[in-house]
Amino acid sequence: MLIQCTKKLLDELKVTPVEAEETDPLLSWHANAMKIDRHKFLVLVNDKNRYGIVLYGLKAKDKKNLVQLLRKAIHEVFRSEAIDEEVITEYLSLLSHLTFAKTKNRTLVARLNKQCENVLFGEDYLDIDSIVQVAMSKWISSLLAGDGKGGYFHPNEAMYRDLLELKGI
Repeated sequence: MLIQCTKKLLDELKVTPVEAEETDPLLSWHANAMKIDRHKFLVLVNDKNRYGIVLYGLKAKDKKNLVQLLRKAIHEVFRSEAIDEEVITEYLSLLSHLTFAKTKNRTLVARLNKQCENVLFGEDYLDIDSIVQVAMSKWISSLLAGDGKGGYFHPNEAMYRDLLELKGI
């Protein structure tokens, strides 16, 4: 799993980025840390389809177990989207180890920033009792996104298609 982090997030996590290798965009995510009022968020956006996953209120101990937390977040959010357990397991098996790198290009950072902006408007979906923000993640991933060619798509539907393609269906 390749997590391409903004400088702000790299500083907060206190990790040294490695040189990013070319990987399948479905297995790559861009990430940013943001603060709204006094609430801290970690926003992940899939490089292939702009599917977003939001984490809230990470503590120092959570940052030490970030790999397990991210896998848990992906599992919880995908399960709530009614994605087949077998497909989720196969996807998670491809995310064998976590690698942190710097952000790749401006287009992907702009997509990340758009999802961060959507989090700003998703206050109604905030669950202060949970690190994994399932409802907010589902909501920001259901909003229309431009495809850069004058068309629009829903990131959640694109993720469904990509996971089915991964499964060979």
